[in-house]
Amino acid sequence: MSKTGGKAAWMLFGAIMIATTGIYWAGLRGGFVYDDFSFVVGNDGIKVVSGTLREWVIAAMAFPTGAHQGRWLGMLSFGLNHYLSGMDPWWFKASNLAIHLLNGLLVFLALRALFDFHQATRSGTRPAYDSGLMAAALAGLWLVLPINLTAVLYISQRLESLSSTFVFLGLWFYLRARAQGWLGPTRTARLWLILITSTFLGVLTKESAILLPLYAALAEFALTGFRQHDGRWNRPILTLYGSLLLVPLVVGLVWLSGWVDGTRSFGRAFDIPQRLMTEARILFQYMQWTLLPNLDALTLYHDDIPVSTGLLTPTTTLLSLLGIAVLLSLAVFVRRQKPLLSLGIFWYFGGHALTATVIPLLLAFEHRNYFPSIGLLLVLASVFALEFRCMRMRSLALVFAAVFSFHAFTTGMRAIEWSDPLRLSLSEAAKRPNSPSAQYDRAYKLLTSGLNRKDGQPLAEEGLLTLESARKLPGAGILHEQTLITAYAKSHRTIPHEWWDDLIDKLRLRPVNASDSKALHALNSCFLQQICKEGLDSLEKAYDEALAHGKPRPELLSTHAEFAWHLKGDKQTGERDIRAAVQLSPNDFVARKNLLVLLLATNQLAEAETELAKLRSLNYFGFYDELIAVMDTSLQESRKRDSGASAPADVTKSSGPEPAEPSSHKEL
Repeated sequence: MSKTGGKAAWMLFGAIMIATTGIYWAGLRGGFVYDDFSFVVGNDGIKVVSGTLREWVIAAMAFPTGAHQGRWLGMLSFGLNHYLSGMDPWWFKASNLAIHLLNGLLVFLALRALFDFHQATRSGTRPAYDSGLMAAALAGLWLVLPINLTAVLYISQRLESLSSTFVFLGLWFYLRARAQGWLGPTRTARLWLILITSTFLGVLTKESAILLPLYAALAEFALTGFRQHDGRWNRPILTLYGSLLLVPLVVGLVWLSGWVDGTRSFGRAFDIPQRLMTEARILFQYMQWTLLPNLDALTLYHDDIPVSTGLLTPTTTLLSLLGIAVLLSLAVFVRRQKPLLSLGIFWYFGGHALTATVIPLLLAFEHRNYFPSIGLLLVLASVFALEFRCMRMRSLALVFAAVFSFHAFTTGMRAIEWSDPLRLSLSEAAKRPNSPSAQYDRAYKLLTSGLNRKDGQPLAEEGLLTLESARKLPGAGILHEQTLITAYAKSHRTIPHEWWDDLIDKLRLRPVNASDSKALHALNSCFLQQICKEGLDSLEKAYDEALAHGKPRPELLSTHAEFAWHLKGDKQTGERDIRAAVQLSPNDFVARKNLLVLLLATNQLAEAETELAKLRSLNYFGFYDELIAVMDTSLQESRKRDSGASAPADVTKSSGPEPAEPSSHKEL
């Protein structure tokens, strides 16, 4: 790359960085949304105040579905945000934007290294492009892609963008090393270090970073075919990927075999074969949303996408599966002649290898395209400039300006939508009239806005009407009925029997998911606080249906234990369910705490002593020091009462059995 070309590339990219900041600026004023309330707002673990080592360790381990589930660097970054600026969402979003800009820089550097590597493998041919300018243009376009907005303004998706930072960093170092060493001996030790270190750091933020070795292997395959410049097999490289890909692949397939069971839905409205068929259609929708974005199609919620129940239901299912087969076959067929086109296709589908296959996650989220979108842009650039050379530089510059402006404008309009939580909620609901999640969020925002204003009664009533309509949508869970029942109980209104009947029917038709468990726990609380006065028998029927689906989730057992113990006075069933929850999830601290509370309440002090010791063994880095201290005090007081032959205090009267934090799907 010439000095002149290099300077122009940096000037172009610098201008795009400034433009990107301006495009996103309005969105920084927005508040917390959706999972932000569990990841940040309601997560006491990330609220670092004094900056002690213990606080930082707790923050790192404060993933909301359990303290020891990884994603430590991402959670630590939330703790740093709170330490520096409290709970101000502006600074959380500004930090996300800074990460996105850094990622844009790394994409620029990685693409430039990729183009240099590509040119090195084609020595003797004249390059059709300036690698720096082309990398700057593609990275700049990637920065303003509307589909990437949720990875920036949706605070919780920092886990996606920050893990990608290490992926991009690893790719840059790897591709640069391969470009520099193409004509000389390959220093595989350096490549090993790059891939293992970057992958490890990325996985500490989010599991999707595990795909970094795959991305590097696909680049190697597309550009070199795992051969040296003289045509011989590159044995060091083959050994590298045989270790980094083959061994983990075998282990991963064994682990994933447990998911591939067409009879299990894991609390979803689909089974695994249905998911695979549906994802084929979604992958093509992602392509459209990336390259030809429609403001009305881009949204936080995509739970209204119809599930494919057969190859021809809908007919686009079969067409999508055939389309994927054609594109992958094309990538293999043109690899030698058009390696960058081939790589773009491989990167797009490889980037969805985790989230679009057998793991039973929710079907669609835009942030899953944060890396795969680079593959699509590479395909686009290959068609117009890199390999087909169908346009001259001046014409290409005009096309880039037009495409960049269109995407930048669309992203700017989305950022304005995200500038206010209520505006966002209303916009999302208008875009997705058949989305239960979008409609529920609209109703919730209207209800809370109505309660917080003197003249807010009309808003609250509109929220209730929205809930009544949304609960009948396909795929709507029991959260809608639970919110209606609780709201009516608080306002002393008569609760229609239909709501209880529909809630029970929904639990009868499918296994319970994490959201259902939370809703049932909320109903428990409604009765325990004596807000709800009628319908306890209906709640019991709801639990009967929820537990009838076979192997129950641990948090459902804990929630039912709370119901049985406190609301029905059935302490035998409460104890049975708590013990079952612990057996299913022996390292779940909350479940074991509930068991300890129960043991103290029933004066089973010897077992309580043993259980307290187990709690201490799970108390890594003092995460639960305060709670353990309370439990220890309760145990000592119980021992004193026992020695005095007095009746044991019912310590569960105020605290206990309570549901474990729902173990979510750890959404990727």
